[in-house]
Amino acid sequence: MAALDFSDLAPDTAPDRDVVKRALASAEQVSVAGPVSALGAVLVALHRRDRLDIGVAWIPSSDPLASGLARTWGVEPAGNLSGESPRTLGLIRDDQGGVLLARGRVMSVPDESGARRTTRARFGAQIYHDDQRIADGEIMRVDVRPDWSGVDTLTVNVHKQLWRRGEISHGRAIQVACDGALIEIDGVPFARPMTKWTWYADPRLRWTLISA
Repeated sequence: MAALDFSDLAPDTAPDRDVVKRALASAEQVSVAGPVSALGAVLVALHRRDRLDIGVAWIPSSDPLASGLARTWGVEPAGNLSGESPRTLGLIRDDQGGVLLARGRVMSVPDESGARRTTRARFGAQIYHDDQRIADGEIMRVDVRPDWSGVDTLTVNVHKQLWRRGEISHGRAIQVACDGALIEIDGVPFARPMTKWTWYADPRLRWTLISA
């Protein structure tokens, strides 16, 4: 089993792609330790090699995003599955070649000081969740989460007003067209502001989560 240790990686950082690629070159199983972004990088690399048939174990880091996903999947701190049996899971992809495991976000770009001031936090967006238009105008933020209790499903929460509960929808794909916005994928900011983005559950792809 190939072992990748990214346990020291910050939750808002993605691992080096070349390091992941080299580690998986001849692997028949893989164990990855670290934040959600590390697991996501492994799945991206396996998908590109057409090797999602490889069993993947995950030893989660202790940050909130990883801890929450580990609880959802029944992954213990040492990487063992609470139910012992491997789990077959779907894959949420984006139109930039990445995957989404825990949470995606679309939000306003920070100002020069790095802050999102309340008066500047809103941005224009038109959003479709499958064939339902769920936003058309100024919004505060969009949260997107895979629904691991279902099959090929995304739960989307559109926050249109500060301090107000968002509007929730469920479906297979979300398409966003917007003013330049910051995209966050499993805690990691995308390299540049984007004016369009898509996340979708790909029904053709499955991968297997195993015990470490």
